[in-house]
Amino acid sequence: MDLGRVILQLEKARRRMLATNPGDREKLLAASRKVDELVVEYYRLKLGTKTPVPAAGR
Repeated sequence: MDLGRVILQLEKARRRMLATNPGDREKLLAASRKVDELVVEYYRLKLGTKTPVPAAGR
């Protein structure tokens, strides 16, 4: 996936998350996870990292 495509998907996911009813926790959590995944993908592409980087403390 290229950087431009990830940015577009990230923006769409962000808009979906902001449009989600705050009372619907399951949908909000799913939307938030999607945004998180796309942010990680963005930085992998931006920094050139091909392998997953483990989170600190896990």
